[in-house]
Amino acid sequence: MPSSASTNGATPTPDALESDLLVKLSASCALEDLQENLLSSLHRLGWTEKITTLATELLRAGRCETFDDVMAAVLASAEGRSHPALEVRSNGQANGTTNGTKKGKDQPYDPLKYIKEVNVCIPESVVDEGVRGLKDIIREVADLEGDSAPNGDKK
Repeated sequence: MPSSASTNGATPTPDALESDLLVKLSASCALEDLQENLLSSLHRLGWTEKITTLATELLRAGRCETFDDVMAAVLASAEGRSHPALEVRSNGQANGTTNGTKKGKDQPYDPLKYIKEVNVCIPESVVDEGVRGLKDIIREVADLEGDSAPNGDKK
């Protein structure tokens, strides 16, 4: 029973439950472990490389000039939102020019095409892993409504 529950069997208040959860999380390394596992999963799936490449290409193509510009564009792309730096005009140009770098022997590399087509949304498998991990952490402090299986799946 969470320490915030009164001895008379009353349900703890949301504030008390939140306080218990914060105490539990600060006393353990559970969140740090979860973060490390999720970052490792993202890296194995190539997501971190895609983010790095997208940021680089936004700068090379002249689509962004500052760190804040890059962050805003990358976050918009990851969230599936539009952003001026990610938009390509019908003639293939926007906020700058292509750099003409070659990729392979005869295939010109088009950074604008990469910027337009790359998918940097967090993979659903990693989101699911994060949700399961958070449920496992929270389950140690509180009962989750409608949650009866130890792995976070409903029965």
